[in-house]
Amino acid sequence: MGWRNDAQGFGSVAKGLHWLAAASVLAAWLIGIVGDDPFPKSWKGAVLFTHISFGLVVLALLFGRLGWRLTSPAPPAIATPFDPWGAWTALAAHVLLYGLLLIVPVTGIVLQFARGQSVPLFGLYEIASPWVRDRTFARSVKEVHELLAHLLVFLAMLHAAAALVHHHLLKDDTLRRMLPGGGRRYRGRNP
Repeated sequence: MGWRNDAQGFGSVAKGLHWLAAASVLAAWLIGIVGDDPFPKSWKGAVLFTHISFGLVVLALLFGRLGWRLTSPAPPAIATPFDPWGAWTALAAHVLLYGLLLIVPVTGIVLQFARGQSVPLFGLYEIASPWVRDRTFARSVKEVHELLAHLLVFLAMLHAAAALVHHHLLKDDTLRRMLPGGGRRYRGRNP
């Protein structure tokens, strides 16, 4: 498998961006869920910094993925017995996932600004808040940020479940095409 996508599957760059984004979303979400409760109070800033950093990584990977898709388009979807409805559902799910990969980190940035706090860029630079602190607005943004983060993880779980359905029930190569080192196995069911 090369680094570029082809008609048979995803290249190593697309796979790397996909799995790094998945790991970063999961890490940011888990840190957001757990928060700083299990840690000493002195770690509060470090926990938030880590959460924000993973969110910024998600945002950077999203732009990397979108840019990569422009230069190396995704392989065609594998036909299933559920088409055309299945193809439409898959497209809608991907659009929602990409949208949430943008909106969730952006609402996190807005939340920091609404708190009157800067956004640290991996300890290298800080973007100062353009606003004064607004607790009411910050609470509202926090609720939206958390709700959308839960929705993102839920859709990611549905995405993973759909890949498992393709692999175990439909016995096609949809999942294998995205796995690191994944090759073709079910030759008869693919284009």
